[in-house]
Amino acid sequence: MTLEIALRNIEREVSNDSVREPTNKYIIDGLSPKVVLYPRDINELSVIMKNVSREKLSVIPIVNGSKVFMGNVPKSYDVALDLSRVHKVIEPDPEEMVGTYGVSASFNETQEALKRVGRRLPIDPPLSNYSSIGGIFSCNLFGPLTYIFMTTRDITLRVRAVMPDGTIVRWGTGMIKDVAGYNIKRLFIGSCGSLGIIYEVMSRIAAIPDVIAVAKVDKELGLLITRRLKPYGVIIINGTMYLRFEGIREEVEYRLSKLGEVSKIEVFYGNEADGLWYRLTSINEIFNYSVVLKVITPQAKLENAVKELPSDYLVKMPMIGEAYLGINSIDINTLNAARERINDLGGYLVILKAPVDIKRGIDVWGIGQNIDIMSKMKSVFDPAGIMNPGRFVGGL
Repeated sequence: MTLEIALRNIEREVSNDSVREPTNKYIIDGLSPKVVLYPRDINELSVIMKNVSREKLSVIPIVNGSKVFMGNVPKSYDVALDLSRVHKVIEPDPEEMVGTYGVSASFNETQEALKRVGRRLPIDPPLSNYSSIGGIFSCNLFGPLTYIFMTTRDITLRVRAVMPDGTIVRWGTGMIKDVAGYNIKRLFIGSCGSLGIIYEVMSRIAAIPDVIAVAKVDKELGLLITRRLKPYGVIIINGTMYLRFEGIREEVEYRLSKLGEVSKIEVFYGNEADGLWYRLTSINEIFNYSVVLKVITPQAKLENAVKELPSDYLVKMPMIGEAYLGINSIDINTLNAARERINDLGGYLVILKAPVDIKRGIDVWGIGQNIDIMSKMKSVFDPAGIMNPGRFVGGL
Protein backbone atom coordinates (compact mmCIF):
# COMPACT_ATOMS: atom_id res chain seq x y z
CA MET A 1 0.00 0.00 0.00
CA THR A 2 2.81 2.42 0.84
CA LEU A 3 4.32 1.89 -2.64
CA GLU A 4 1.00 2.73 -4.32
CA ILE A 5 0.70 5.91 -2.26
CA ALA A 6 4.23 7.00 -3.16
CA LEU A 7 3.70 6.28 -6.86
CA ARG A 8 0.44 8.23 -7.01
CA ASN A 9 2.16 11.26 -5.51
CA ILE A 10 5.21 10.90 -7.73
CA GLU A 11 3.21 10.53 -10.94
CA ARG A 12 1.52 13.88 -10.30
CA GLU A 13 4.86 15.72 -10.40
CA VAL A 14 7.15 13.88 -12.83
CA SER A 15 7.19 13.22 -16.58
CA ASN A 16 5.09 10.40 -18.01
CA ASP A 17 8.01 8.04 -18.63
CA SER A 18 9.60 8.37 -15.20
CA VAL A 19 7.81 5.34 -13.72
CA ARG A 20 8.67 2.02 -15.35
CA GLU A 21 8.31 -1.73 -14.93
CA PRO A 22 11.40 -3.64 -13.72
CA THR A 23 13.54 -5.58 -16.21
CA ASN A 24 16.45 -8.00 -15.77
CA LYS A 25 18.87 -5.04 -15.86
CA TYR A 26 17.84 -4.15 -12.32
CA ILE A 27 18.17 -7.56 -10.66
CA ILE A 28 20.71 -7.49 -7.82
CA ASP A 29 21.77 -10.69 -6.05
CA GLY A 30 18.65 -12.40 -7.33
CA LEU A 31 16.33 -9.65 -6.06
CA SER A 32 14.13 -7.59 -8.38
CA PRO A 33 12.67 -4.17 -7.48
CA LYS A 34 8.96 -3.53 -7.32
CA VAL A 35 9.28 -0.49 -9.58
CA VAL A 36 11.88 1.49 -11.54
CA LEU A 37 11.91 5.28 -11.19
CA TYR A 38 13.67 7.22 -13.95
CA PRO A 39 14.02 10.94 -13.10
CA ARG A 40 14.64 13.46 -15.87
CA ASP A 41 16.37 16.12 -13.76
CA ILE A 42 17.29 17.09 -10.21
CA ASN A 43 13.79 18.39 -9.45
CA GLU A 44 12.20 15.06 -10.37
CA LEU A 45 14.89 13.26 -8.40
CA SER A 46 14.10 15.39 -5.36
CA VAL A 47 10.35 14.72 -5.71
CA ILE A 48 10.96 10.98 -5.99
CA MET A 49 13.18 10.85 -2.92
CA LYS A 50 10.80 12.96 -0.86
CA ASN A 51 7.95 10.55 -1.54
CA VAL A 52 9.81 7.25 -1.21
CA SER A 53 11.38 8.49 2.02
CA ARG A 54 8.00 9.44 3.44
CA GLU A 55 6.75 5.90 2.80
CA LYS A 56 10.08 4.34 3.95
CA LEU A 57 10.66 2.48 0.68
CA SER A 58 14.13 1.04 0.12
CA VAL A 59 16.07 2.54 -2.80
CA ILE A 60 19.08 1.36 -4.80
CA PRO A 61 20.54 3.98 -7.20
CA ILE A 62 21.86 2.70 -10.55
CA VAL A 63 23.40 4.54 -13.51
CA ASN A 64 24.97 2.11 -15.98
CA GLY A 65 24.74 -0.87 -13.65
CA SER A 66 28.34 -1.97 -14.30
CA LYS A 67 29.01 -2.50 -10.59
CA VAL A 68 25.67 -3.74 -9.20
CA PHE A 69 27.41 -6.95 -8.07
CA MET A 70 29.38 -4.96 -5.47
CA GLY A 71 28.19 -4.85 -1.88
CA ASN A 72 26.37 -7.14 0.52
CA VAL A 73 23.03 -8.70 -0.38
CA PRO A 74 20.32 -6.01 -0.02
CA LYS A 75 18.07 -6.30 3.03
CA SER A 76 15.19 -5.00 0.89
CA TYR A 77 14.74 -3.58 -2.60
CA ASP A 78 11.58 -1.65 -3.35
CA VAL A 79 12.79 0.94 -5.86
CA ALA A 80 15.48 0.87 -8.54
CA LEU A 81 16.43 4.50 -9.08
CA ASP A 82 17.74 4.78 -12.64
CA LEU A 83 19.98 7.86 -12.87
CA SER A 84 21.17 7.32 -16.44
CA ARG A 85 19.58 10.48 -17.84
CA VAL A 86 19.32 12.78 -14.83
CA HIS A 87 22.48 14.85 -15.41
CA LYS A 88 25.01 14.32 -18.25
CA VAL A 89 26.64 17.75 -18.32
CA ILE A 90 30.46 17.95 -18.51
CA GLU A 91 31.97 21.39 -17.89
CA PRO A 92 35.76 21.69 -17.95
CA ASP A 93 37.47 24.83 -16.70
CA PRO A 94 40.99 24.44 -18.12
CA GLU A 95 42.28 27.72 -16.70
CA GLU A 96 41.30 26.88 -13.13
CA MET A 97 42.25 23.20 -13.64
CA VAL A 98 38.87 21.91 -12.45
CA GLY A 99 36.00 20.06 -14.07
CA THR A 100 32.32 19.61 -13.20
CA TYR A 101 30.42 16.49 -14.24
CA GLY A 102 26.91 15.13 -13.88
CA VAL A 103 26.25 11.75 -12.29
CA SER A 104 25.04 10.31 -15.63
CA ALA A 105 28.09 11.31 -17.69
CA SER A 106 30.21 8.36 -18.74
CA PHE A 107 33.88 8.22 -17.83
CA ASN A 108 34.91 7.97 -21.50
CA GLU A 109 32.75 10.94 -22.52
CA THR A 110 34.22 12.96 -19.66
CA GLN A 111 37.78 12.19 -20.73
CA GLU A 112 37.00 13.09 -24.35
CA ALA A 113 35.48 16.43 -23.33
CA LEU A 114 38.49 17.26 -21.16
CA LYS A 115 40.91 16.15 -23.86
CA ARG A 116 39.46 18.73 -26.27
CA VAL A 117 40.73 21.47 -23.95
CA GLY A 118 44.07 19.80 -23.21
CA ARG A 119 43.07 18.34 -19.85
CA ARG A 120 42.18 14.98 -18.31
CA LEU A 121 40.67 13.40 -15.22
CA PRO A 122 43.77 11.80 -13.64
CA ILE A 123 42.21 8.53 -12.50
CA ASP A 124 42.19 5.06 -14.10
CA PRO A 125 39.53 3.02 -12.26
CA PRO A 126 38.46 -0.58 -12.89
CA LEU A 127 35.63 -1.00 -15.42
CA SER A 128 36.21 2.55 -16.67
CA ASN A 129 34.92 1.63 -20.15
CA TYR A 130 31.48 0.90 -18.72
CA SER A 131 31.33 3.31 -15.81
CA SER A 132 29.57 6.58 -15.14
CA ILE A 133 30.96 9.46 -13.14
CA GLY A 134 28.36 8.68 -10.48
CA GLY A 135 29.47 5.08 -10.10
CA ILE A 136 33.17 5.93 -9.97
CA PHE A 137 32.90 8.77 -7.46
CA SER A 138 30.25 7.20 -5.23
CA CYS A 139 32.46 4.11 -4.81
CA ASN A 140 35.77 6.05 -4.78
CA LEU A 141 37.21 3.85 -7.52
CA PHE A 142 40.77 4.46 -8.75
CA GLY A 143 43.77 2.68 -10.21
CA PRO A 144 47.59 2.86 -10.42
CA LEU A 145 47.71 6.60 -11.23
CA THR A 146 46.72 7.16 -7.60
CA TYR A 147 50.43 6.80 -6.81
CA ILE A 148 50.97 10.29 -8.28
CA PHE A 149 47.55 11.97 -8.39
CA MET A 150 45.90 10.58 -5.20
CA THR A 151 42.49 8.93 -4.95
CA THR A 152 39.18 9.93 -6.50
CA ARG A 153 38.06 11.17 -3.06
CA ASP A 154 41.21 13.26 -2.70
CA ILE A 155 40.74 15.14 -5.99
CA THR A 156 37.05 15.91 -5.32
CA LEU A 157 36.39 19.59 -4.62
CA ARG A 158 32.61 19.85 -4.48
CA VAL A 159 29.59 17.55 -4.38
CA ARG A 160 25.94 18.30 -5.11
CA ALA A 161 23.67 15.61 -3.75
CA VAL A 162 20.06 14.74 -3.08
CA MET A 163 19.47 13.48 0.43
CA PRO A 164 17.12 10.59 1.25
CA ASP A 165 14.36 13.07 2.20
CA GLY A 166 14.67 14.90 -1.13
CA THR A 167 16.68 17.87 0.14
CA ILE A 168 19.20 19.20 -2.39
CA VAL A 169 22.56 20.01 -0.81
CA ARG A 170 26.03 21.12 -1.85
CA TRP A 171 29.29 20.54 0.00
CA GLY A 172 32.67 22.00 -0.87
CA THR A 173 33.73 25.35 -2.22
CA GLY A 174 35.10 24.42 -5.62
CA MET A 175 38.47 25.84 -4.63
CA ILE A 176 41.71 23.86 -4.88
CA LYS A 177 42.51 24.74 -1.26
CA ASP A 178 39.42 24.27 0.90
CA VAL A 179 39.61 24.76 4.66
CA ALA A 180 35.94 25.65 5.17
CA GLY A 181 35.04 23.41 8.09
CA TYR A 182 34.51 19.64 8.19
CA ASN A 183 34.93 18.00 4.80
CA ILE A 184 31.51 16.38 4.51
CA LYS A 185 31.89 15.77 0.79
CA ARG A 186 34.51 13.13 1.57
CA LEU A 187 31.83 11.07 3.32
CA PHE A 188 29.82 10.80 0.12
CA ILE A 189 32.78 9.81 -2.04
CA GLY A 190 33.13 6.13 -1.21
CA SER A 191 29.80 5.64 0.55
CA CYS A 192 28.45 3.65 -2.44
CA GLY A 193 25.08 5.37 -2.37
CA SER A 194 24.37 4.49 1.26
CA LEU A 195 24.04 8.09 2.51
CA GLY A 196 22.35 9.85 -0.39
CA ILE A 197 22.58 10.36 -4.13
CA ILE A 198 25.48 12.19 -5.75
CA TYR A 199 24.07 14.43 -8.49
CA GLU A 200 27.16 16.36 -9.57
CA VAL A 201 30.84 16.51 -8.68
CA MET A 202 33.62 19.01 -9.25
CA SER A 203 37.19 17.75 -9.17
CA ARG A 204 40.73 18.73 -9.89
CA ILE A 205 41.92 17.89 -13.38
CA ALA A 206 45.39 17.59 -14.87
CA ALA A 207 47.13 18.75 -18.02
CA ILE A 208 47.81 16.28 -20.80
CA PRO A 209 51.60 15.78 -20.67
CA ASP A 210 53.99 16.35 -23.56
CA VAL A 211 54.84 12.65 -23.73
CA ILE A 212 53.08 9.52 -22.49
CA ALA A 213 54.91 6.20 -22.67
CA VAL A 214 53.95 2.73 -21.47
CA ALA A 215 56.70 0.13 -21.20
CA LYS A 216 55.93 -3.58 -21.26
CA VAL A 217 58.50 -5.50 -19.24
CA ASP A 218 59.30 -9.18 -19.72
CA LYS A 219 59.66 -9.82 -15.98
CA GLU A 220 58.40 -8.48 -12.64
CA LEU A 221 60.73 -5.95 -11.08
CA GLY A 222 61.17 -5.56 -7.34
CA LEU A 223 59.49 -2.73 -5.47
CA LEU A 224 62.70 -0.83 -4.70
CA ILE A 225 63.91 -0.90 -8.33
CA THR A 226 60.48 0.15 -9.54
CA ARG A 227 60.36 3.11 -7.16
CA ARG A 228 63.74 4.35 -8.37
CA LEU A 229 62.44 4.50 -11.94
CA LYS A 230 59.75 6.99 -10.81
CA PRO A 231 56.86 5.74 -12.94
CA TYR A 232 53.45 7.41 -12.82
CA GLY A 233 51.76 4.05 -12.47
CA VAL A 234 52.51 0.32 -12.49
CA ILE A 235 50.25 -2.65 -13.21
CA ILE A 236 51.14 -6.34 -13.37
CA ILE A 237 48.67 -8.65 -15.11
CA ASN A 238 49.33 -12.37 -14.76
CA GLY A 239 53.06 -11.75 -14.46
CA THR A 240 53.42 -9.18 -17.26
CA MET A 241 54.48 -5.78 -15.96
CA TYR A 242 53.58 -2.40 -17.45
CA LEU A 243 54.99 0.95 -16.32
CA ARG A 244 53.60 4.35 -17.31
CA PHE A 245 55.85 7.40 -17.68
CA GLU A 246 54.84 11.00 -18.35
CA GLY A 247 56.46 14.40 -18.75
CA ILE A 248 58.81 16.13 -21.14
CA ARG A 249 60.48 13.90 -23.72
CA GLU A 250 63.98 14.09 -22.24
CA GLU A 251 62.79 12.96 -18.81
CA VAL A 252 60.64 10.13 -20.18
CA GLU A 253 63.42 8.83 -22.40
CA TYR A 254 65.85 8.94 -19.48
CA ARG A 255 63.49 6.83 -17.34
CA LEU A 256 63.00 4.38 -20.18
CA SER A 257 66.75 4.07 -20.71
CA LYS A 258 67.22 3.24 -17.02
CA LEU A 259 64.43 0.65 -17.27
CA GLY A 260 66.10 -0.82 -20.34
CA GLU A 261 69.26 -1.40 -18.31
CA VAL A 262 67.49 -3.87 -16.02
CA SER A 263 65.04 -5.56 -18.38
CA LYS A 264 64.06 -6.08 -21.99
CA ILE A 265 61.20 -3.68 -22.78
CA GLU A 266 58.64 -2.86 -25.46
CA VAL A 267 57.57 0.79 -25.49
CA PHE A 268 54.31 2.39 -26.66
CA TYR A 269 53.89 6.15 -27.06
CA GLY A 270 51.18 8.80 -27.31
CA ASN A 271 47.57 7.84 -28.01
CA GLU A 272 48.55 4.20 -28.44
CA ALA A 273 50.13 4.19 -24.98
CA ASP A 274 47.21 6.00 -23.36
CA GLY A 275 44.66 3.68 -24.95
CA LEU A 276 46.65 0.63 -23.91
CA TRP A 277 46.93 1.92 -20.34
CA TYR A 278 43.19 2.42 -19.92
CA ARG A 279 42.46 -1.00 -21.41
CA LEU A 280 44.87 -2.56 -18.95
CA THR A 281 43.68 -0.66 -15.87
CA SER A 282 40.01 -1.23 -16.68
CA ILE A 283 40.73 -4.96 -15.97
CA ASN A 284 37.44 -5.94 -17.61
CA GLU A 285 38.48 -9.57 -18.06
CA ILE A 286 38.79 -10.28 -14.36
CA PHE A 287 35.10 -9.57 -13.80
CA ASN A 288 34.20 -12.56 -15.96
CA TYR A 289 35.22 -14.79 -13.03
CA SER A 290 32.59 -15.89 -10.54
CA VAL A 291 34.59 -14.50 -7.59
CA VAL A 292 36.62 -11.27 -7.68
CA LEU A 293 38.62 -10.21 -4.63
CA LYS A 294 40.48 -7.02 -3.84
CA VAL A 295 43.45 -7.04 -1.48
CA ILE A 296 44.74 -3.79 0.03
CA THR A 297 47.97 -3.77 2.07
CA PRO A 298 51.05 -1.67 2.72
CA GLN A 299 53.19 -1.78 -0.44
CA ALA A 300 55.87 -4.05 1.02
CA LYS A 301 53.30 -6.63 2.20
CA LEU A 302 51.34 -7.05 -1.04
CA GLU A 303 53.29 -10.05 -2.35
CA ASN A 304 52.85 -11.94 0.91
CA ALA A 305 49.15 -11.09 0.99
CA VAL A 306 48.28 -12.40 -2.48
CA LYS A 307 50.02 -15.70 -1.66
CA GLU A 308 47.30 -16.33 0.94
CA LEU A 309 44.74 -16.95 -1.81
CA PRO A 310 44.41 -19.04 -4.96
CA SER A 311 43.86 -17.09 -8.17
CA ASP A 312 43.07 -17.88 -11.80
CA TYR A 313 43.66 -14.26 -12.86
CA LEU A 314 45.91 -11.91 -10.89
CA VAL A 315 46.33 -8.15 -11.22
CA LYS A 316 48.79 -6.34 -8.95
CA MET A 317 49.28 -2.59 -8.53
CA PRO A 318 52.40 -2.63 -6.37
CA MET A 319 52.95 1.11 -6.07
CA ILE A 320 49.58 1.56 -4.34
CA GLY A 321 49.52 -1.75 -2.48
CA GLU A 322 46.47 -3.26 -4.19
CA ALA A 323 45.70 -6.48 -6.03
CA TYR A 324 42.67 -7.98 -7.76
CA LEU A 325 42.16 -11.73 -7.94
CA GLY A 326 39.78 -13.53 -10.26
CA ILE A 327 38.80 -17.00 -9.00
CA ASN A 328 36.57 -19.67 -10.52
CA SER A 329 35.68 -21.27 -7.18
CA ILE A 330 36.39 -20.72 -3.48
CA ASP A 331 34.63 -21.48 -0.19
CA ILE A 332 33.80 -19.24 2.76
CA ASN A 333 36.24 -20.96 5.13
CA THR A 334 39.14 -20.24 2.78
CA LEU A 335 38.03 -16.61 2.45
CA ASN A 336 37.75 -16.15 6.22
CA ALA A 337 41.16 -17.71 6.87
CA ALA A 338 42.83 -15.59 4.19
CA ARG A 339 41.11 -12.45 5.45
CA GLU A 340 42.44 -13.07 8.96
CA ARG A 341 46.01 -13.54 7.73
CA ILE A 342 45.82 -10.47 5.49
CA ASN A 343 44.56 -8.45 8.45
CA ASP A 344 47.64 -9.61 10.36
CA LEU A 345 49.75 -8.11 7.55
CA GLY A 346 48.07 -4.74 8.11
CA GLY A 347 45.74 -5.07 5.14
CA TYR A 348 42.21 -6.14 4.35
CA LEU A 349 40.29 -8.23 1.86
CA VAL A 350 37.18 -7.05 0.01
CA ILE A 351 34.93 -9.42 -1.93
CA LEU A 352 33.92 -7.41 -4.98
CA LYS A 353 31.95 -10.16 -6.68
CA ALA A 354 30.73 -13.57 -5.54
CA PRO A 355 27.75 -15.92 -5.85
CA VAL A 356 24.84 -15.07 -3.58
CA ASP A 357 25.34 -18.13 -1.35
CA ILE A 358 28.82 -16.88 -0.45
CA LYS A 359 27.65 -13.29 0.05
CA ARG A 360 24.90 -14.40 2.43
CA GLY A 361 27.49 -16.03 4.69
CA ILE A 362 30.11 -13.27 4.92
CA ASP A 363 30.46 -9.48 5.06
CA VAL A 364 31.96 -8.72 1.67
CA TRP A 365 33.71 -5.59 2.95
CA GLY A 366 35.43 -7.15 5.93
CA ILE A 367 36.32 -3.79 7.41
CA GLY A 368 35.24 -3.76 11.05
CA GLN A 369 37.10 -0.66 12.20
CA ASN A 370 35.08 2.46 13.02
CA ILE A 371 31.77 0.67 12.43
CA ASP A 372 30.19 2.60 15.33
CA ILE A 373 31.17 5.90 13.72
CA MET A 374 29.82 4.79 10.35
CA SER A 375 26.56 3.68 11.96
CA LYS A 376 26.15 7.12 13.50
CA MET A 377 26.83 8.77 10.15
CA LYS A 378 24.20 6.55 8.53
CA SER A 379 21.66 7.43 11.21
CA VAL A 380 22.27 11.16 10.65
CA PHE A 381 22.12 11.21 6.85
CA ASP A 382 19.67 8.34 6.31
CA PRO A 383 17.70 7.89 9.55
CA ALA A 384 15.06 5.71 7.89
CA GLY A 385 17.74 3.42 6.44
CA ILE A 386 16.27 3.44 2.92
CA MET A 387 19.45 3.96 0.88
CA ASN A 388 21.08 0.75 -0.34
CA PRO A 389 19.95 -1.03 2.85
CA GLY A 390 22.39 -3.63 4.12
CA ARG A 391 24.81 -3.35 1.20
CA PHE A 392 27.55 -1.20 2.76
CA VAL A 393 30.18 -1.94 5.42
CA GLY A 394 28.84 -3.90 8.39
CA GLY A 395 25.46 -4.33 6.72
CA LEU A 396 24.64 -0.61 6.93
